Amino acid sequence: MVQIKRYKELTTTELDRLFNRFGEDFSSIMINTVVPIVQDVRDNREEAVIKYTHKFDGVKLDSVYVTEEEIERAHKNTSKELLAAFMEARRNIEEFHRRQLRDNSIYSREDGTILGMTYQAIESAGIYVPGGKASYPSSVLMGVIPAQIAGTKNITVITPPDKNGNIPDVTLAICKELGLTKIIKSGGAQGIALAAFGSPILPKSEIIVGPGNIYVTAAKTYLFSMGIIQIDSMAGPSEVLIISDEKSNPKWVAWDFLSQAEHEERALAVLVTTSEKLAREVNEHIEEDIKSGRGRHEIKKTSIQNGIIILVDTIEEAIDFSNKYGPEHMEFMVDNPLEYLDKIKNVGSLFLGRYAPVAVGDYYSGTNHILPTGGAARFSSGTSVETFMRRTTFQLLNKESLQKAKGPVTLMSEYEGFGDKHGGSVKVRFE
Repeated sequence: MVQIKRYKELTTTELDRLFNRFGEDFSSIMINTVVPIVQDVRDNREEAVIKYTHKFDGVKLDSVYVTEEEIERAHKNTSKELLAAFMEARRNIEEFHRRQLRDNSIYSREDGTILGMTYQAIESAGIYVPGGKASYPSSVLMGVIPAQIAGTKNITVITPPDKNGNIPDVTLAICKELGLTKIIKSGGAQGIALAAFGSPILPKSEIIVGPGNIYVTAAKTYLFSMGIIQIDSMAGPSEVLIISDEKSNPKWVAWDFLSQAEHEERALAVLVTTSEKLAREVNEHIEEDIKSGRGRHEIKKTSIQNGIIILVDTIEEAIDFSNKYGPEHMEFMVDNPLEYLDKIKNVGSLFLGRYAPVAVGDYYSGTNHILPTGGAARFSSGTSVETFMRRTTFQLLNKESLQKAKGPVTLMSEYEGFGDKHGGSVKVRFE
């Protein structure tokens, strides 16, 4: 069902496809679709958003903003038991993210120079919550909570409506619980653009975070390139890499593999194992599930064609693969996983042991599920409190400490061709 190959026997082309997998070329979408939409929204704001939501989603909106009445009604319609589960997850997410707050720092040198750093919250943020094929109210928690802990004052949720022009009740109920009232009832490039430019009744977002489809990613990238917003990352299809020894239950591994596959047709699941027996048994469970027609059957059936099971000789070899691969999620299903922690690098979020499926991090444990995809974990991190903060450095010098700097600054500025005013701005203070 899923192809099984040995790591050592993978060709250069196969390795390149695995290690450099983001590669989604949206240049034509950017030029032909996204740029005109963004420019139209810049000029016509809500009117343009209503137009494109009708064009792409088939929904004719009276207003692009969710009303207080809609929020209250959704909250009343949401199961108390379900909402309680989300609020329990909220407490875990808040607890974990509070530990990410940074303290300002200041220190001095013997020459009298005082240096330091201060941290301030980005004042306004947009949180994109995907819709379409599924509803993701958990993404409200993951995007909003770190922003609130950072101290961001104005938070806008951007999320596409269903075919009736409504936002799912649970999504709005969670917004109410978090104290959110600014909710754009549109997704895609038009929703992103409205949050980025703002309007007379909507504060401009300085940063927009959250995964979305290719149009969302292209719009975020374009607006970032113009210096209008900061973004978290260029999100691609969701992915998991599972590393397992021979002791894991093959059905557990198969379910974790399939839980990623059921996200969407382009989702990517990879298993790396030291056991050929486990690989075969996992494949048997995957095949059995696909034949059963359970759950999001067609999506899983398509998605697993992107997957692969890779055989290695040792767990160290599996870790070497993971470090080069840079997975969004990595499950490490071995005995005593903490012993390997210092060897594992380049992972968006790490799930250790046999009782830590990705789903627990997606919803409940407290870590964030807005993570770098497509290998971006090799150079970036997931959403956190720091995502919504900016750092300012400062220095205070007196006459004596500037005197010490005068000689080196003069030499270096003259070498770079700026001796007249760069170096001169120091020397003039001693004339």
